[in-house]
Amino acid sequence: MKKLLLSIISIAFISCQQPQNNLGVFKNNDSKSEVVVKLADSYLAGNFDMAREYFTPESKHLFNNLEFDVDGIIDGYNSHSLIFKDIKHNDRKVYTGYYNDGSIQTYHDFNWSATSIITGKEYNYPCHCRWVWEDDKIISTTCYVDPAAIFEEATIFAESQK
Repeated sequence: MKKLLLSIISIAFISCQQPQNNLGVFKNNDSKSEVVVKLADSYLAGNFDMAREYFTPESKHLFNNLEFDVDGIIDGYNSHSLIFKDIKHNDRKVYTGYYNDGSIQTYHDFNWSATSIITGKEYNYPCHCRWVWEDDKIISTTCYVDPAAIFEEATIFAESQK
């Protein structure tokens, strides 16, 4: 019995001494996550201009494989409110990874839904966005979505403006 108890204690002690192989820490109630929630809410309200406060002037922004500068991404997101109504981020999850190498990224996962102002068609699809930080500024963003609905409705909207 003593040998069994000694073995269990030894295994526990050795396992506690093993190095941690984690990549970092994830938080969802930190200041960077709160900024992303605030930016997402401004997009939902139809005015993403406040992003300029948080983006570095030279930051790059990807919408799938399309690259935009600060003005381009803000104008693009603002245009959504011209094309759609009732834009929502359903089942939104925002969390920030603080990695051991010093990098910081905030993740923003949700199901985007909206109704076309022109056609009345309803859309709903999953989205994943990543916001890369350097100090207290965002140096890049990437959003992965199915852009078919947005491009289709943007084309219809552009035609209606002629």
